Amino acid sequence: MVAAPKKRIPKKKKIALVLSGGGTKAAAFHIGVAYALKESGFDFYTGLKTDQNQVEPGPYSIQTFIGSSGGSFVASIMAAGYSLENISASFLNRVSPDSSKFHPRPLPRLQYKKMFKIRPEIAREQASQFSTIKNVMGALMDGRFPSLLQLKWIKMTGIFSTQGLEQFLREEVLPANRFEDYRPELFIVSTQLNDSRKVVFGKNSYPPPPHDPRCQYQTHARISDAVAASAALPVVFAPYPISDENGETQYYIDGEIRETLSTHIAVDSGADLVFTSYTHQPYRFVREIGSLTKLGLPAIVIQSIYILIEQKINSTYESYLSKKNAMNEVYRYCQDAGISGDHTEQIIQVLEKELNQNRDVDLIPIHPDPSDTKTFLAEHFTLNPKKLSEVVKSGYKAGMTALSRFEFE
Repeated sequence: MVAAPKKRIPKKKKIALVLSGGGTKAAAFHIGVAYALKESGFDFYTGLKTDQNQVEPGPYSIQTFIGSSGGSFVASIMAAGYSLENISASFLNRVSPDSSKFHPRPLPRLQYKKMFKIRPEIAREQASQFSTIKNVMGALMDGRFPSLLQLKWIKMTGIFSTQGLEQFLREEVLPANRFEDYRPELFIVSTQLNDSRKVVFGKNSYPPPPHDPRCQYQTHARISDAVAASAALPVVFAPYPISDENGETQYYIDGEIRETLSTHIAVDSGADLVFTSYTHQPYRFVREIGSLTKLGLPAIVIQSIYILIEQKINSTYESYLSKKNAMNEVYRYCQDAGISGDHTEQIIQVLEKELNQNRDVDLIPIHPDPSDTKTFLAEHFTLNPKKLSEVVKSGYKAGMTALSRFEFE
């Protein structure tokens, strides 16, 4: 079989990396993708503005990092200047002979007691429900199931808190906790619980995108708080509180509730080459695994969520391709028809405005292959080095496969 010709990607002004959520599984996958990018000639513009001996970004430097949920953690530590080798040593519990040279410091290993901090409020929330629990048990014994299915008797807001993650980042990881202290652009995506609004935390603010006019950029939060808010997956973690610019407490939940892979943030910040990394690849039947019904409810729930997310991602990507192809066809028609360059440019600008898309933007998605059942079945919150290592390899393989389809000038 003759290999398909590589798509040529012209020289770009700015490159961004968008990292999805998905727990430690997604974080490990992103690390593998980052290794693939590095091997393919890209580098990472990171670190504090005050860092000495830092070079300016080159033509293949990734200057913008965008993360949601688990991806927000990786985006933050990469932007902070931790090398892939340093991050790998932490995630995979490896001892490196060069760890003393790691900058800004050897990355501490994330532990369960920091990632899953049990909320002391649970006891208080449930203690006030003794009479409710008695009624629930009575309804269960009497077969009054509709009242149970309304779920009004569940009052706790989450089992765990992301406060441990916030403290870990603030005290042990980040050399500075303000977005504006770093050289690259870092954006953390979260969802405002009580206003159904996507909030993007960072050092720069932009107008909301046309497809989501209620989206809001905010510049007042600390990085550790933004990551804790973005990682607050409902049910598992309680909503995370952050005081707004007026001093009022706002509660936040997982950054991908409203939109998966907020690529518009990269475009808003001026990026014209955007890499996206995500693990939400649904299971495709293979005889060795068989039906997911054999694996129980967790596998069925994950498959259902992945199907929903994949549809959202594919819809966004297909819309992007359709608009880009339409503008390219109009451009070629103008050239063939002998229309002047200035007039052609004006026509393209009108199309870009009406379609809400820049013709020069290239979007490259990186995700597991549908046949990669190991990654699908991998645990979302594991800290087991062996299991995480397998997901890192999957991310690297997926990255190299995706990047091999392109030729970068």
